Amino acid sequence: MKPSSLNTNELNALIQVSKTVNSHLDLDTVLESVMSVTTNVMQVEASSLAFIDNETGDLVFHVTQGKKASAIKPIRLNQGKGIIGWVAQSGKPLIVNDVASDKRFYKKVDEKSGFETRSILCVPLATTKRIWGAIEVLNKLDGGNFNDHDLVLCEAIACQAAIAIENATLHKHVVKTERLAAIGQTIAGLAHCIKNVLHGIQGGSYMVDLGLHKDDTANLTKGWEIIKKNNSFLQDLMLDMLIYSKERKPEYEAADINEIVESVHNLIAPKAFEKDIRITWAPNPLLGEIVVDPNGIRRCLLNLVSNAVDACIDKGGKGHIEISTEASDGKIFRIKVSDNGCGIQEKDRKKFFRIFFSTKGSKGTGLGLAVTHKIITEHKGTISIESEIGQGSTFTISLPLRKKIERSALCPTKKKF
Repeated sequence: MKPSSLNTNELNALIQVSKTVNSHLDLDTVLESVMSVTTNVMQVEASSLAFIDNETGDLVFHVTQGKKASAIKPIRLNQGKGIIGWVAQSGKPLIVNDVASDKRFYKKVDEKSGFETRSILCVPLATTKRIWGAIEVLNKLDGGNFNDHDLVLCEAIACQAAIAIENATLHKHVVKTERLAAIGQTIAGLAHCIKNVLHGIQGGSYMVDLGLHKDDTANLTKGWEIIKKNNSFLQDLMLDMLIYSKERKPEYEAADINEIVESVHNLIAPKAFEKDIRITWAPNPLLGEIVVDPNGIRRCLLNLVSNAVDACIDKGGKGHIEISTEASDGKIFRIKVSDNGCGIQEKDRKKFFRIFFSTKGSKGTGLGLAVTHKIITEHKGTISIESEIGQGSTFTISLPLRKKIERSALCPTKKKF
């Protein structure tokens, strides 16, 4: 018998299923919605969707709707067992309007669940690549038989569900591949950085040994300075790794921005002076205590000012760095770090905050600015770059201007490491 055309409700149901499949990547959400629509549009007492276990070939009930649904979901069926198992194994749809007369019917599912099955319509979940499982609907609400019209409708729904499963599986594979690639990149990047540090420490140790052997204070001092410098570099690298790898919320407190900037200035200015680079900074009287994570903001500034020093190395004693703060509209305040150094090429600006991207070659880790971007983003702020080759660069941090600590922003405890 030729099936009749789908009615308006059935067409609307298919449209709804199609929209759900194309608007979500969460497979559980999609399949729950699909089976809910299936149960309603086909006017049945219950429905279920089962997957084929890739390792055992068993059928696992993934989504169940209607009477006794919670009792059916934990049940597993051996490969080919029951009507749904036969459909999943053969890839052929099946209508059984009197299950008692069909040898393929597996009574123990009803015995375990307490549900009474009288009739079944079952279709495979299949794409061109493989069979994923099967969908079954049980007992029409009006007590009638399933027919070819019902079969066409159920097959159309199963086709959409199979596409959703295939898309979700493909997405999961892509995410896994990207994650593995990121892990590989991370290991390679860290190995390169740590190797350079260890070479530095090895060189410093050699000079210390030489100084001890020859009682040469100059070699001792120089070697020890090299070791200290590389040890400090390694400490910064480990701290950046910890900050970048962990999801964290800023530990907000009221802090004086001028004091934070001044502490960074006082730490780096003497080292910059040794390289004939001037750092200027003047407190902003309009900015007092502002709610931020002071350690996070200090870390960002240390990274930016240290980078600015490196950018000014080749200025022949004319290197200049300026740190400034401003608050204009009462909602945002800004911290700017400007230098007259080498500048940044436009093609590099777009990837400047990517992890392990560095324009310093073996001297850079590619972590500092990635960490800075992460901290600023966690503050709900932004960071931007203006630069011109040979003229210098300006990094601008823009952050919400808050004078009071909101209870929701407070961290319950501060972890000490």
